[in-house]
Amino acid sequence: MRVAAIVGVSLGLLVFRPASAFSESPTAGVELGVTASRFSPNNTGESITIGHGTIAGFYAVVPIRPSISLVAELVYYQKYSTRSTGAAAEVEYVGIPLLAKMPFLWHTYFIEGVAFNYPVNVRGFAQDLSRTTSPDVGVVIGGGYDINKLAIEFRYDGGLRRISTVETAPIQRSRSFALIFKVHL
Repeated sequence: MRVAAIVGVSLGLLVFRPASAFSESPTAGVELGVTASRFSPNNTGESITIGHGTIAGFYAVVPIRPSISLVAELVYYQKYSTRSTGAAAEVEYVGIPLLAKMPFLWHTYFIEGVAFNYPVNVRGFAQDLSRTTSPDVGVVIGGGYDINKLAIEFRYDGGLRRISTVETAPIQRSRSFALIFKVHL
């Protein structure tokens, strides 16, 4: 039984090893997409719903090995939400995600890394721009599919730092999903 399990795992690793999927080549391009964001947790007695925004920017892919590439991006990121009072809770960022791209099978890939988001506009929070955490550091994880000169990517960006530096403000962090369309130049 133990030998059968070891053989099964070995065959699985041999068939699904990422290095055999495809090697990345150096490229750069533009990206445009939509975001769905919210700020959590909610204040006491308040609910916050997901709001929609956009993401747009540039990226460069630098292969490190056949099984991993570095992706550096410069993006404009809208993280919008709506409070139960009807007021908007919006933060717009210029972000610098530094990501690892790992190929999988049939032109799919995983992407993960860290994003440094610098706020450029704030609406709907008690603090002004000068009292908004800068940079907001977030963990990024997602995946995508390459189609010749195009790619479709889905990712989650979870902010690790609180939005406001005001001591009495509630501790809220950004959470957002993005669907991104990329064009390789």
